[in-house]
Amino acid sequence: MAEHSSDLIVETYKLTKIYQNRQIALNDVTLRLEPGCVLGLLGANGAGKTTLLRLIIGLHRPSAGWVKVFGKRMTANSADLRRRIGYIPTNPQFPRGMTPITYLDYMARLFGLPSEVRKPRLASLIRAVDLLSQAGQNIVGFSNGMTARLAVATSLINEPDLLIWDEPTHGLDPEARRSMLDLIKNLSREKTLILSSHNLSDIDEVCNHAAVLSRGQLIYCGSLQDLKGRMRRNHYELDLDGEQKAITKLVQALKGMGDFKSVVLRQRRLELHLTDEAVIASALAAACQQIAENKVTLVCMRSVGQQTEQAYLDLVEKEESRGFARIYHADAA
Repeated sequence: MAEHSSDLIVETYKLTKIYQNRQIALNDVTLRLEPGCVLGLLGANGAGKTTLLRLIIGLHRPSAGWVKVFGKRMTANSADLRRRIGYIPTNPQFPRGMTPITYLDYMARLFGLPSEVRKPRLASLIRAVDLLSQAGQNIVGFSNGMTARLAVATSLINEPDLLIWDEPTHGLDPEARRSMLDLIKNLSREKTLILSSHNLSDIDEVCNHAAVLSRGQLIYCGSLQDLKGRMRRNHYELDLDGEQKAITKLVQALKGMGDFKSVVLRQRRLELHLTDEAVIASALAAACQQIAENKVTLVCMRSVGQQTEQAYLDLVEKEESRGFARIYHADAA
């Protein structure tokens, strides 16, 4: 972890946002982001992701708590801090009647970039986001993928130290999504990023940390590896080869073992569900021993389920059932 608060890129403390004195969009969120971190912000629609991002860049004022960016408090007047952030909102909109060149030039002027800096930077950004052949076309006719790439170029015009992108792959076709993820991977080598998404496989591919919001509360913040580690991998598939009689005998033997709550054979694929108490390594070792003793060949073994997705769903489920228990116990008390 960072030694001092001043080393952190983003720090929030007990950050809370209540709209119209009744809707709690964000509740008591404390998180710390170090340089080089690529944070995936996960949560269902309405979990508070966009509210958190807008509070970090100072577009919203917190109802309680505070945000620091680059070691300084973020307020509505912190233009100097916002200058160092590249932000992409969900579904970015662009003015009609402009081309990528005229729009990026306009944005660069707003940042006060002199002409000798502006021109080469525009050219290199347009190349980097692969819009060279559309550079002089009207933005109005752009596809979702082209609009997304222009939003990326816009967010990089001021050479920011921190990128905050809200649902950058939203609405993109598979090809556009692939080029966006590749772009994020390249940028993550030298920038700190916060990406919000409810596409878990995107987060899995490009992020090294995750924060999970559920109904305005931060229910997890840590490494992506640790989030996956919370998931019990207790569902396995084994592809087998051998005589049908030997495989049938093997299945009977496995059904008699206490570690498996279900043993199902579909053609030559064996599905094993372990009990929650089972020690995974020893249960699978015992299964392999039975396979060998019954002279069946094990072709392949794999754990089933998209890991990040499952870990995330387990977390949200636990938190929601805890929330229900909290309300219930409070009422009882």
